[in-house]
Formats: sequence, C-alpha cells, structure tokens
Amino acid sequence: MFMGQYGHTIDVKGRTIIPAKYRESLGSTFVITLGLDGCLFLYPLQEWQSFVDRLQSLPSNQKTRKLQRQFLSKAMEVTPDKQGRILIPSILRDKAGLNKDIIFIGMMNRVEVWDKTRLEEEDEEDEVSLCQIMDELDIPI
Repeated sequence: MFMGQYGHTIDVKGRTIIPAKYRESLGSTFVITLGLDGCLFLYPLQEWQSFVDRLQSLPSNQKTRKLQRQFLSKAMEVTPDKQGRILIPSILRDKAGLNKDIIFIGMMNRVEVWDKTRLEEEDEEDEVSLCQIMDELDIPI
C-alpha cells in the first residue's frame, strides 16, 4: 500500500527521482498517466491491469469512451534508470502543470505526482471541506 508524501524536483530534461519508499512496490516497470484533479497517476503494472479491466468492463457509450480515452491515450510504461529516475513525458508534465518542485503522494494502490504549488492550493481548499465530506460519507473519526 502506498502512503506518505515526498518532495522532489524535475530537471530541465523532465527527469525526476522516484522516492525510494515507492520504488519496490511500483516495480521495475510501471505506468504513468494523466490523473484527476490536476495530477499524474503512477500504477504498478498489476494495479494498472486491474484498472484497465474495470474500464473495459463498462458499457460502451460516449461517457465510457471518453473516460477510457482520457486514461489510456496518455498512459505510458516507464522504467527507472539505475539512479531511480524516470522521464516524465512533456505532454504529461504540461497537462499536470509540473514545474520544478513536485510532490509524490501515496494513495493506497497508486502514487500521485503533483506540482507543489498546485497541491498546496488543493490542500487549502480541502481543509475547509474535509469534515463535511467525512460527515456526508458517514466516516467516523
């Protein structure tokens, strides 16, 4: 299970180091794709296949095709180099607004990659509504 958060940077070529805590669980090759809320998703191959299977099992309609297209068209397999670095493709860096400072966040079955500034803005918004969301979902503290 992925959890915690780790700050890193992206170099001018678009490379970043995968946090050591996540490397083994992600595996020697994993998938990076555009995520939700302005971040990227990193999936171990097994989790990616499970996600794709769920997408494939959905009824064929316009919403399903749009959802499948969103995730699959931007998905790429990546393999870290000997230093644990990956190249984040420019299309994904641009879509997620990744600049120099980024944050990796463990999210149970995947890792999210956020631009540090964007995540700070997201966190400020979340603090206000977190209690309300927990109440709506009937999650006891």
